[in-house]
Amino acid sequence: MKISVNQRDQTGTRRNTSKYRQISVAAFLLIFAADIVTPLGIAHGILYLLVIALANQTQDRGWVLNIGLWSLLLCSAGLVLADLPEGFPLVAVLVNRLLSLLAISVTLTISLRWLATRQAQDDTRRQLESCQRRLQQAQATLDMLSHQAGIGYWCYDKASQTFHRSELINPIVGLSAGEPPPADGALSFFPEPGRTQVVAAFDECVERGKPYTQQLPLITRSGQQRLVQTSGRPLFDHHGIQIGVVGTLEDLTGTTHSNNRFADNARALQAQLDALPVTVWSALSDGSIDYFNQALSDYSGVPRETLSAPGEWLMLLHPDDQERCVQTWTQCIQTGRPYSIQFRIRRYDGQYRWHQVQATPARDINGNIIKWYGSAVEIPESAVTV
Repeated sequence: MKISVNQRDQTGTRRNTSKYRQISVAAFLLIFAADIVTPLGIAHGILYLLVIALANQTQDRGWVLNIGLWSLLLCSAGLVLADLPEGFPLVAVLVNRLLSLLAISVTLTISLRWLATRQAQDDTRRQLESCQRRLQQAQATLDMLSHQAGIGYWCYDKASQTFHRSELINPIVGLSAGEPPPADGALSFFPEPGRTQVVAAFDECVERGKPYTQQLPLITRSGQQRLVQTSGRPLFDHHGIQIGVVGTLEDLTGTTHSNNRFADNARALQAQLDALPVTVWSALSDGSIDYFNQALSDYSGVPRETLSAPGEWLMLLHPDDQERCVQTWTQCIQTGRPYSIQFRIRRYDGQYRWHQVQATPARDINGNIIKWYGSAVEIPESAVTV
């Protein structure tokens, strides 16, 4: 039977913890024994700091706390059990013990805080790694959906001012697979006045976060004219700061599908969305939720049929977050601004966990909102800015 690297690491950690516990107990008893058989003038109490240091190696806050409290107790008991040397002033003994107790208390406090900080950092790292894995899975699913739907997508990073494009952009503009796009991206394939129009919409999305959807003529490298739909919407980080733009490019030329083919594609898309490890949802222009994938039902443990009832999803939110959520969502519906908020969602085990929730509106060619598309991703508590 094979043992994974993580299993070996965990086994080694348990062995080291047991070893340090045994050593700290042995040192603890040895110091106490030496303390009560020697004159009180000798500062054995300070040696308990060594025991706390050994206990720290177990990385167990409960164990360190117990060792520290017992150190304080036995250091005090040594004052009663040990003999006072003849001619040695009692005041000096008391000062010696008080300094030892103070040193033990300070060391214990620092140790507990250090362990708490380290544990919090480890928890945050594990949560971030988990989020990164989910995002990678979502990226892979997005690539698969892009190929299945025949829609190319792209992403613009404001910080580096660079584009990332999917492979499906190339066949739409007439480039061969793997061929790099021109220096100006796909803009050179749009004839005027469409080129100016799409550049203006993109710049406004970058600067003001205004989404756009446009249907424009495009001329491929071979001179073939096509009708395409290009769209862009702002991309936000977990602080609600816009970090870029994400968009699509779809070839609408000669797009005809039978009802059966359309239904098959719709069912396949539904299955892919349900396989996503994060919650995705959509809403009508008036803000009423009309879709969410299976992830929300799996996360909350509430049947999908129950959550589909109007307003039922609000019951999953922490009571302290519900009013703030509704107010923010109502303002976005009225103003058309992208939705970005953090609130707590009840998990299947009854615990409330923080999520980053955002949505952007989809508009028709006249700029009217026809749909809202959003997502909800669990985030570590250290990333909460509310």
